[in-house]
Amino acid sequence: MKQPISLVLSGGAARGIAHIGVIEELEKQGFEIKSIAGNSMGAFIGAMYAMGNLEEYKEWIVKLDKIDVFKLLDFTLSSQGLIKGDRIFNKMKTFFPDKNIEDLEIPYVAVATDITNMKEIIFDSGSIYDAVRASVSIPTIFTPVKKNDIILVDGGVVNQLPLNRVKRTENDILIASYVNADISYEKPKQSKKEEIVKKTIYEQKVSDFRNKFNEILPKKDKDKDNDKLNYISLLTKSTSMLTHQLSLMSIEKYKPDILINTSRHSAGTFDFFKAEELIEAGRISAKKTIEQYDKTLLQKDGYPRKVGQLNYQGNTFPSPIFIAFGNKNSTLERVEYLKFVQLYVGSQKDKSILFSNN
Repeated sequence: MKQPISLVLSGGAARGIAHIGVIEELEKQGFEIKSIAGNSMGAFIGAMYAMGNLEEYKEWIVKLDKIDVFKLLDFTLSSQGLIKGDRIFNKMKTFFPDKNIEDLEIPYVAVATDITNMKEIIFDSGSIYDAVRASVSIPTIFTPVKKNDIILVDGGVVNQLPLNRVKRTENDILIASYVNADISYEKPKQSKKEEIVKKTIYEQKVSDFRNKFNEILPKKDKDKDNDKLNYISLLTKSTSMLTHQLSLMSIEKYKPDILINTSRHSAGTFDFFKAEELIEAGRISAKKTIEQYDKTLLQKDGYPRKVGQLNYQGNTFPSPIFIAFGNKNSTLERVEYLKFVQLYVGSQKDKSILFSNN
């Protein structure tokens, strides 16, 4: 019996790709996602998962030519945002046919911000495409969504990590994946040659745009060492700091059972060329966090999580004939199971039987 979870995914632009690795590791570790909520890129990845198309999206994003990534960014010098988003969102539509949220296999929630009336908007019904499009509209980056008489932007303005919006299910635990953590970043191993090829072309294109855009910005005073932020950089960093503090407050208030942190230093806003690296970074973060959670659970309850997920009444368990271990070389796993059998079954049984690899 798998452990049911309600999963919350933060925003984070390209860093949100790490959520894919988190989800894959959670499922590998025996968790079952019963409900999902997200903001911005977290809303997008959550939608992909809820519609059953996450694997298809992953295959596309990791193989995407880096020049094609740049071509998807339809830059504009509009006063409402640097990117129209039409190309990205038209491509997004190819991964899932638009459908109503209430028709999905699991409960899904996306959040956005109504800046006209200064309030949070919760999408838990209606068009999933409209929900995601509004949720990913990062202020100053993507042009906002105009709906009726309101203007919608990224939900991170008010709720970067919507722990209070996910629909809880029976016997679940609450897990959050936060990709903007202020922690150091240890880059997963990758071929140096492959890394250089992936970065060079893409970064040159982005650099060309930045150079053109900087022509309209106030010039920096080269004589001042501390004058290193242009208008956009200052606004982006200020917004990131604000949303990070809101996230910490949300974490403190709603206290997820498991908090999976991925470093904010893992990627920049447009670093989609790092997809493969980011997925692996998310997987590693999830694996380490789950291992720590399991150790804490063992110390608290006296038996490992996977045994605790068995369907039982009180302390009455069937006497095992043998216990099969997924990892034949895991001495710790065998010892943990043996402790459980001694504690709840009442006898140690024959060790040779308990250690069966069948």
